[in-house]
Amino acid sequence: MKAHVITWAVSVLSAALVGWAWLYTHPAPRIVRVDMGGMFEEQKKSLAEKIKPGMSEQEQKAIFQSAGTYATRVEGALTVLSKECGCAVMNSAAILRLPPEANATGIPDLTPRLRELVGQPG
Repeated sequence: MKAHVITWAVSVLSAALVGWAWLYTHPAPRIVRVDMGGMFEEQKKSLAEKIKPGMSEQEQKAIFQSAGTYATRVEGALTVLSKECGCAVMNSAAILRLPPEANATGIPDLTPRLRELVGQPG
């Protein structure tokens, strides 16, 4: 009887160790979401406010250059965000549906942090 108890205990311990090793070597992928559409929509509105009838070509080029600069800053901020969290960054538009309590999904929304990195007011 004692040999059966010892065998059972060693089996349970072995199964627990194998399970822990599997979870340690195969972690769940980390994903966060950001609202890229909202950020670019705000930038588009900002640029539209700056465009005035009768602007010189140089002023128009400066506005378009600022749009390009913004896109470059967003790209760099996405890289920094991904490195900070050690995760994949997903556009919120790629998500078809979220439950009413969006934080219950386990996919945090890091749009505010991305705005900080870009230097865009939230």
